[in-house]
Amino acid sequence: MKKLFVFFVMSIIYLDVRSQSKLNTQFKIGLKLGVGMHTITGYPVKTHPKPALMGGMWVQLKISKSWTMQAELYEIGKGAAGENHDKSNYGDYFLRLSYFEVPFLFQYNKKKAYFEFGPSLAALINTGEYTDRGAFPFQTDLYPFSNKDLCFNLGTGFVFKEKWFVGLRLSHSLLPVRKQLPETSHQVYNRSLVLSVSRQISFKGSRNKQSEDME
Repeated sequence: MKKLFVFFVMSIIYLDVRSQSKLNTQFKIGLKLGVGMHTITGYPVKTHPKPALMGGMWVQLKISKSWTMQAELYEIGKGAAGENHDKSNYGDYFLRLSYFEVPFLFQYNKKKAYFEFGPSLAALINTGEYTDRGAFPFQTDLYPFSNKDLCFNLGTGFVFKEKWFVGLRLSHSLLPVRKQLPETSHQVYNRSLVLSVSRQISFKGSRNKQSEDME
């Protein structure tokens, strides 16, 4: 996973250098901030969505009149919260997961709206699992989380102001993120719905200024 992050950063540097030499608009870069509602499947407790923040950056390449490709790198929180049916034993349950995530998306653009789909690969960086009674309905050391999460993403968004975008994205794990827990009939998957705001960063003005200074 570290190699993937290094590849992402090096790709940004390469594309930025190339765009500086051509000064075209085929390559864009920006920042993203959002909040999501996250839950997890396959648990012996009844869970409900938990809010969590995400933030990072994105790069975008135009590949045709209507299509773009976008890669992103951000930190995102996932997990769930819930209540046990038998509060005398376990009480309320809380799960917090933190990932570095890299989506690779295809986007279809029509006027000011866009539709996107594609996979993402995430690396688990932190886990927190709690109950207010200090006990779990399963042995946590026997059911560790996978250090990776492969997801499929489907989303839409629009440009509401020049260089500003708002998007809504649904994400679901393609592979289980944890060994199947006892007393459950479903495997453990992450599921998320994220609302985000993005801002394109433009370097053209600074480049033009540097060119004028050199002249």
